[in-house]
Amino acid sequence: MFPFVKLSALMLESFKSLMSSGIFWLIVLFIGFQNRRMARMSQQLFDMPEEPLWPSFFTAAFFGIIGGIIGSFLLVLVGISVLEIGIKYLWITAIFLMFIRQRFLCFAYAGGLLSLSRIFLGFPQVSIPQVMGLVAILHMVEALLIRFSAHLQPLPIYLRTRAGDVVGGFNLQKFWPLPLVALLAWSLPSQDVITNAVQMPDWWPLIKAEFLQGSGEPFYMMMPVIAALGYGDLALSCMPREKTRRSSRELALYSVILLIFAITASYVPKFALIPALFGPLGHEYLIYVGQKREMKSPPLFVQPQEGVKILYVLHKSPLKKAGVSIGDIVLEVNDCPVNDTYQIQSLLLDEEKEVKLTIVKKETEQIEELVVKRKPGNPLGFIAVPEEHDYRYLEVKGGVSVMEKWWKKLRTKLKP
Repeated sequence: MFPFVKLSALMLESFKSLMSSGIFWLIVLFIGFQNRRMARMSQQLFDMPEEPLWPSFFTAAFFGIIGGIIGSFLLVLVGISVLEIGIKYLWITAIFLMFIRQRFLCFAYAGGLLSLSRIFLGFPQVSIPQVMGLVAILHMVEALLIRFSAHLQPLPIYLRTRAGDVVGGFNLQKFWPLPLVALLAWSLPSQDVITNAVQMPDWWPLIKAEFLQGSGEPFYMMMPVIAALGYGDLALSCMPREKTRRSSRELALYSVILLIFAITASYVPKFALIPALFGPLGHEYLIYVGQKREMKSPPLFVQPQEGVKILYVLHKSPLKKAGVSIGDIVLEVNDCPVNDTYQIQSLLLDEEKEVKLTIVKKETEQIEELVVKRKPGNPLGFIAVPEEHDYRYLEVKGGVSVMEKWWKKLRTKLKP
């Protein structure tokens, strides 16, 4: 019988130690600084006032903890042991790959490379099913986090595409702290050797232990592990929520397929090559398809034929309080037609406390009239989609390669 009660108690104790760990809160603080850095990029791009960062800070921490709980139960249910995945090799490989291309800092690539090395070179001594099972579960948790929180607090950007057009969009880059409780498996002569070990049934873990250390019966303990997950994408052709839902579905499907391949390889070792190849290649295919679809789809946040389209509404701004949202189109201000932000600004130079707006709501495509209350002379608090000859933008570039930068510097120095 599966020792659910005892395992749950052990997991709860491990989570208590994680929540009191200074390293965990240090990672949370680091993520807060990352959020602040990205927010300042948008603030400088649009010269807008600084907005409070605590919502994104606590949102990331809250969803990261929930993701850690879900991920921990999946790791224990599937039966992945820290001692059998070669965690030090995973990190060393991932960091090395990061220097080749920054987005390669992902266990999908590191795990695939280690698994292929194990198959063809016999090194390192890792369990391929468990390594790729770990990759699958981490991406499954990431899919859940993307689905429920990646669209929150999106950062507005102007982007110059490879075709030379300047379009509006959103940077959906997110980071989550991930407190995990993982299994630590090894063989002991007797459970009496250590009090908080659990003897597991023969059929468990589902992904079988292949390299248990020690001798005797297999025993398992809970080990607290602190990690972090990241997600980076752009929403140019659709709303942030729609983009994250699609990304989440595709990543979840990838994770389930990879986990099935990993479990199959645990029972039929000759199939180990399948998850080893599918892990990195499937992940790369997801990125390729997503980028190709985004760049080929018509951009959503561009100038309409009439009016001014809203790209972003500042937190607690007069427009936000009046109910104006992303994608709405302002047709008139105080019954005067407008077609760019300069016309709106000129109509707001008076000292009126109330401003009448005629807008087209994105959700209903219906024309509505709103009354916006503001302090005399204060802006409405919005960012419009880029207008003709707008000089503020970022550029689409390939992934960052540290080695490529070093090579360019070396070539420059070696030139006669």
